[in-house]
Amino acid sequence: MSTPASAKLERLLNLTAALLATERLLPASEIASKVAGYADGKAAFRRTFERDKSELREMGIPLTTGTVPGSDPPVEGYRIHPRDYYLDDPDLAADERAALHLAARTVRLEGASVDTAFWALGGRPPEGPPAQELAVIPLNEHLATLYRAISGRSVVSFRHRGEPRSVEPVRLHFARGHWYLGGHDRDRAAWRHFRLDRIAEPTVGDAGGFVPKPAPAGSLERPPWEMGAESWTAQIQVDADVADWALGQVGQDTPHERRPDGSLLLRLPVANADALADFVLGLLDRAELVGPPELREKLLERVRACARAASPPAATPSGATATRPELPTPAPPAAAPSRPRRLTSSERMHRLLQLIPWVAERGGATLAEVTERFDYPADGLLDDLQQVVFMVGVPPYTPDALIEVEVADGFVQINFADYFRKPLRLTPPQAVALLAAATGLLGLTGDSALERGLAKLAGTLGVNPAEALEIRLGDAASEALEILQEGCRDHRPAAIRYYSYDRDAVTERVIEPYRTFAHEGAWYVRAFCRRSGQERTFRLDRVTAADLLDGSFAPPPGPIPATVWDPPAEGPWVELALEGPAQWVLDYYPASRTAWEGQTCRARLPVGGVAWLERLLLRLGPAARVTASHGLPPEPGAAAARRILARYAE
Repeated sequence: MSTPASAKLERLLNLTAALLATERLLPASEIASKVAGYADGKAAFRRTFERDKSELREMGIPLTTGTVPGSDPPVEGYRIHPRDYYLDDPDLAADERAALHLAARTVRLEGASVDTAFWALGGRPPEGPPAQELAVIPLNEHLATLYRAISGRSVVSFRHRGEPRSVEPVRLHFARGHWYLGGHDRDRAAWRHFRLDRIAEPTVGDAGGFVPKPAPAGSLERPPWEMGAESWTAQIQVDADVADWALGQVGQDTPHERRPDGSLLLRLPVANADALADFVLGLLDRAELVGPPELREKLLERVRACARAASPPAATPSGATATRPELPTPAPPAAAPSRPRRLTSSERMHRLLQLIPWVAERGGATLAEVTERFDYPADGLLDDLQQVVFMVGVPPYTPDALIEVEVADGFVQINFADYFRKPLRLTPPQAVALLAAATGLLGLTGDSALERGLAKLAGTLGVNPAEALEIRLGDAASEALEILQEGCRDHRPAAIRYYSYDRDAVTERVIEPYRTFAHEGAWYVRAFCRRSGQERTFRLDRVTAADLLDGSFAPPPGPIPATVWDPPAEGPWVELALEGPAQWVLDYYPASRTAWEGQTCRARLPVGGVAWLERLLLRLGPAARVTASHGLPPEPGAAAARRILARYAE
């Protein structure tokens, strides 16, 4: 007797086969009477059928609905149109499939899995040598929707910063740690870029709704202070010890003057005064905005407000400072008992819909090969083939209408499965995850097999990869990145000059680099630091000089973690009361505890260094207040503001 899970899987496969094989819309009453697996009784059928429809849609199986022709009163009918279901074979060569698989293992879209994408592409190729994860790209909830709009040439409507916009979408960009949508803004009659985390309520129009307009060159690469409607030229004096780092932030081609004492005078075109103030205040009292006077005054107004806003919290006996009760400590979740992993009905079905056409088209395959390529537990694969797939077909379920499965001596053959002759097409989340991985790695390696595989895959999906997707994994001085990648490869130590953003200090160090990786728009190197005697992670756009040294070192055994920051267990922390304008902090920095008091959020953040906290408080201004802290000086924001005002002779 079939288990309930196997009975459900058999019913879902029968429903999919029936809806694929029909050339007309089937009413629910006909599905109830003809498709095997449904219980008698209208109420029982309706409950089960509604759940089944939801599961099919969640798996990416496209149900077409409409009014059954000639029905009176109107009756809703269902079918799966082959053009919406079948994935055309991209005809990937072995090296192209392997290159795409390597890209998926090394460049990961956070929270997205591409395993099911490879099942549709003929299963996972055999694992090659172990590959370290090279980059993690943050996921955005709107990526799949916007990819669907781009691939379908559909106009997309959404709210951006509260304003309604109607856009002809052409390209998804990942740059500087954020996703952007590029396209022709119909409301502004111009090309625009929109940050996806500022988009709300996107809706996609009909396919084929526009002809793409070409994108202007380089518009997304401008720094934030150049994006706006204002117009100034700012002069910024930067101290010598941070001059190299500051020049790296604005670009070596920026007009500048190096003074005899090593300091720097930058001249920046400015279209957004607030963004310029963020940059200058990020240098704390190591820089001064010399002019023009109106920009200088705007910056000083913000600094004066920070100096006025703080008031020293009262000290507690523990040495911490606090003005409010402690935030509650959440109880740790109870550890779940370990159990052997079992596939759900949906997971089993997704694999079967991809492996059936693969095995049938090849004329057969070994059980071991199917198990490996489709990640199907061996103890369940044989049962599902012989007890579930063997019973699947189309009405009237006579022997000639059922799938034929033969298993002999560990070899599987599948026949009479014409309605499953091609695999299920990739869903938008699968497609964008795989395209992002391949595009990101191709920008680093230029691998010809990956380039060919990406072009074939994109052609099958109906997109132009050079037009639809652009991935910039991170900004770093190419010379420093190449030197440290060579050090990782050859196990050679390196001398670096490093600007510690958390502590606002420039230091000379010798490191033993283990691996480089990109995370959320920045490059990092994981290394043993001989100066501190510990493993550390260094952000490469803060490495202002790097040279390989003679000698070698032995890297640690096992995989090297791609750890961006290791907060100490008993390190400093700050508790902030965040009003509405400052609550973006919750999206960017991990809070160990939070509590809400009306519209105000109190959040506790680990602090890597006082300078980091000073910059954050200067940026947030009066919308954030320190309500408690541990291991930190009092009034860090106000203290930094007073130092800056002193530099400006105030």
